[in-house]
Amino acid sequence: DAEIKSAYRKLAMKHHPDRNPGNKESEVKFRTINGAYEALSDPKKRKLYDQYGEAGVNQGAGGGFGGGRGFEGFGQGVDVNEVFGDLFENMFGGHGGHGGQGGRRRAARGNDLKYETTVSLEDAFKGVQLPLHFQRVESCGTCRGSGAKAGSGVKRCTQCRGSGRVQVSQGFFAMSQTCPQCGGEGQIVENPCKDCRGQGRVRKEAELKVKIPPGIYHGATLRISGEGEAGPRGAQAGDLYLEVHIKPDPRFERHEDDLSVGASVDIATAALGGTTTVPTIDGEPVTVKITHGTQAGATLRVREKGMPKLHGRGRGDLLVHIKVEVPRDLTAKQTELLEEFRKTLHDDQAKNGGVFGRIFGKD
Repeated sequence: DAEIKSAYRKLAMKHHPDRNPGNKESEVKFRTINGAYEALSDPKKRKLYDQYGEAGVNQGAGGGFGGGRGFEGFGQGVDVNEVFGDLFENMFGGHGGHGGQGGRRRAARGNDLKYETTVSLEDAFKGVQLPLHFQRVESCGTCRGSGAKAGSGVKRCTQCRGSGRVQVSQGFFAMSQTCPQCGGEGQIVENPCKDCRGQGRVRKEAELKVKIPPGIYHGATLRISGEGEAGPRGAQAGDLYLEVHIKPDPRFERHEDDLSVGASVDIATAALGGTTTVPTIDGEPVTVKITHGTQAGATLRVREKGMPKLHGRGRGDLLVHIKVEVPRDLTAKQTELLEEFRKTLHDDQAKNGGVFGRIFGKD
């Protein structure tokens, strides 16, 4: 239904491989989420899940699927129950899970943070280390994240008996949701810390140096593990995601790992051949050979003068787009020489534009 689809989309977007390049854990979890969504969307599989939990879907619940295929990713370090719990949490706003899944609650993870930064093309070429200033929730230094005043402690919640969850019925589901008394903590602070008011966390200004790798793409997102907000009661911190934007460069255009640049040559060089000098992203100009008869709009390739390949070896190429400059003002001598040259052209060449027609880009 719509709730399942909405919850699936949120989790799939969070763990999509394109948003987590090189993160094998997210890649496996993404596949497992797809399997969980498939189970909840299929009436037969969902019925088995309601009866037997993930075992009903993954193992066929004693032949329900005839030993059919379960979830991709299961057994590869991904907790399928956790995936179902995340789906239900997104659907119903609590710490969801399948009825009958006992045990102590999983400690809530700190929130992820997302920021954006903009760098120049030169910085994207070389790589750069940027200072990032931001606010985040950190563990309280006074109570060391416990939330309790020095000399006091915490007691187990009597309503959930320390699990952080209570069982409720919702339709034909037996749902496990956040305990309203302790807020899912499983414990209650008797004498709260004054600095954090019993929360165990405080908001602070943070500074972090983030390394932008050479060859970074426009729109790429970097994941800095553990640099998000602190988790409650010493739980795992969230991650920080930094989306990188690259400012347009007045000289170069980027095409994946290749760069392109324009180069103007005069008529004589285009017709007779010669050389021209073009800038490069690393600051060292290169000399490019112009063969005789080079046409306007021709593209020359200079190997290994583009952007570095992200997390790889080598560089892209520099593509040089040739533009032939047509002089607006000619001296008397230049005019005389061009007139003499035109007389040497055959009539059929003149009708078709000849060498000048090709150089000037005419049809």
